[in-house]
Amino acid sequence: MEVIRHEGPGRLGLVRLGEHSFRTPALAGVDFTLSPFNSFFHPREPGDYDFNLAPSIPLGFYTPGEVIDKAIGRLWSVNYEGFNAFYLPALRRTEYLGEFFKIIERYNFDAVYLGNSKILIKEYRYFVRILRELRERFPNVMIIADLEPFFYPLAVYLGVDAFDTRSLKLYDFEGKGFTQFSPFIWSDEPNSLDFARKSILEVRKALESGKLRYLVENYFPTQYHAGILRIADLEHADYLEKYTPIQKETVYFVSDASIRRPEVKRWHSRVAERFVPPENTELVLLFPCSAKKPYSFSRSHTLYRKAVKEALGSGIFKVHELILTSPFGVVPREWEWLAKYDIVVTGHWSEEEIKPAAQLLARTLEKYPKDVPIIAHLDEAYVEIAKLAGELSGREITFTRVENGTTSRESLRSLTETLREFSLEATKEDRTYRYFENIRKVFDFHFGAGAGEAVLPENGKVKGSKMLRLFVDGQQTGTYKDGVISVTPYGMQRIYDRLKAYWVKVDFELRGDVFAVGVDEADPAIRPDDIVGIVRDGKVVGVGKAVLAGEEMVRARKGVAVKVRKRA
Repeated sequence: MEVIRHEGPGRLGLVRLGEHSFRTPALAGVDFTLSPFNSFFHPREPGDYDFNLAPSIPLGFYTPGEVIDKAIGRLWSVNYEGFNAFYLPALRRTEYLGEFFKIIERYNFDAVYLGNSKILIKEYRYFVRILRELRERFPNVMIIADLEPFFYPLAVYLGVDAFDTRSLKLYDFEGKGFTQFSPFIWSDEPNSLDFARKSILEVRKALESGKLRYLVENYFPTQYHAGILRIADLEHADYLEKYTPIQKETVYFVSDASIRRPEVKRWHSRVAERFVPPENTELVLLFPCSAKKPYSFSRSHTLYRKAVKEALGSGIFKVHELILTSPFGVVPREWEWLAKYDIVVTGHWSEEEIKPAAQLLARTLEKYPKDVPIIAHLDEAYVEIAKLAGELSGREITFTRVENGTTSRESLRSLTETLREFSLEATKEDRTYRYFENIRKVFDFHFGAGAGEAVLPENGKVKGSKMLRLFVDGQQTGTYKDGVISVTPYGMQRIYDRLKAYWVKVDFELRGDVFAVGVDEADPAIRPDDIVGIVRDGKVVGVGKAVLAGEEMVRARKGVAVKVRKRA
């Protein structure tokens, strides 16, 4: 199976079987044929199916260890020649997974049928853990499960690629028809296969448009859905984030589960690890977010900026601004183009929103010199966040007097009066430095602290008005426009030399895209859709967009790993 697109561990994939091929997520009996379940003794030969299940021993989820030991011993004696699918019984005793994995690896199966799926779905931790171990160890194996259509979005999001539809006939025999509210509300007309087709089509479209997580959060018909997603978000956040593409479109936070999305975890991590305050900062300002994005285009932030400029004049180029928001927590002004999200604003913040935001703000404030004053122009829950952050960081925060909202005349007057107590003078060099920093920080977000300096050092030049072109020593390193960047091979070489980051190592002459089978090593920090440098013998020979995560590129043996955009 080749991966075309990721959203979390969920994959839009392509399976090639001789002259026949199909896209995943898929349905057995619709998109491909699957042999009946095989016992240990029958059949001895594969049949005329796309996927032939090898002889197996159907162990139950709660099978005791001594029985599993005997079964594994017998499975090693099976002649697997001609069989391309392996029946993996999901077991509560997960310590035996490794033994089954050895068989899968030894005989290079194309698909794994996850047995006991309907019991496993009720065991939240086991469900997520088994899928994670399968997906990480066998990136090109198609995972098949036997689940009802209302589980399709969640199961695909966590790593399942296809579903067996044969057991759905039981619902037809019982006269139950699926609805969008099943399993609580049923139709009187049997429709299992039609509903399965409709459901898998919705999942496929959601994957294609990058909206699978959104679909998952709107598909919570049972307690099992909520429990599984919560376990995945809280206990396997790194698993979800690793395969989640770099955010380019607006993320819609539509439920309590939204604040645990991988994009939020990634944002918090990058603010903590990759954001470095401008060196000439002499005053820090804290502002609330706005409904309009980027914030600078909003009425409220236009008024804030006017008040700051009125009070400080050119000193504004020595001020650094942090915007507080949920669920991203803290948005440095330079990153406001990158904070693409939409959330319901009610003024009510939960503890799950307040505490992480305060902790992130505290870590951010600790990055500034201790003698740099911090002024907060906030109201409502934002004040609570800032006060808690002050306690956690040990930094003193001065609050302006806010009445009737932060944009009222009284509040803006208080902001201006508070700022006039500071005498800041900026030079032409400060203005140029901040102009460069606005560009540099975006490169830091994508590649790590220091990447911006690599593509736009002090002696660098910026040309253009709307689409800015960056140059070092007469050679272009990249472009910047409204938070969107590109990097040339020369720019990527400078990033690689400085940070050794976002590289994919190959040992062949680059002529087209890089396939997974040709990847020798890759930076584990790479995520789908990242800009990466293709490196050969220490030299960047091309720049492209990652299709797979870094670790996945190394393990995978099929499909495109990097779509090459520019060659050196």
